[in-house]
Amino acid sequence: MVAGKRWSEAVSSTRLEAEDARDLSPQDEMADVRKVIDALDDEIVALFAKRQRQIERAARVKPLLELPARVPDRIDEVIARVLGSARREELSMELALTLWTHVIEWSIRYEEKLMGARAPKLRGDDDGTGDGG
Repeated sequence: MVAGKRWSEAVSSTRLEAEDARDLSPQDEMADVRKVIDALDDEIVALFAKRQRQIERAARVKPLLELPARVPDRIDEVIARVLGSARREELSMELALTLWTHVIEWSIRYEEKLMGARAPKLRGDDDGTGDGG
């Protein structure tokens, strides 16, 4: 949380802060920009830590359900949802796709590591990559 606000609220208030910053000297405005970015980065790290805990939960549950770490339909679902959110929030689609592609691939590797030998393979996955091909 940024000063007791949710991330989306912090971004909205940042836009308002930018309008108020017109009265600042360029040096003070740059210092303010950096302060806001640092606060946003802290919140992003906290959110990624929460996401990582969910990946750890998934790694415990998936073997019980005989699900592999890589589930292509779920990847497509996550990317589509994230791109929709990016569009609504006016985030660069290129940035969103790049970030989430890396986040998803890291998450799959992390799940596979945690699951170890318990990791089921995707049906038809002969090469061990989990991508079915």
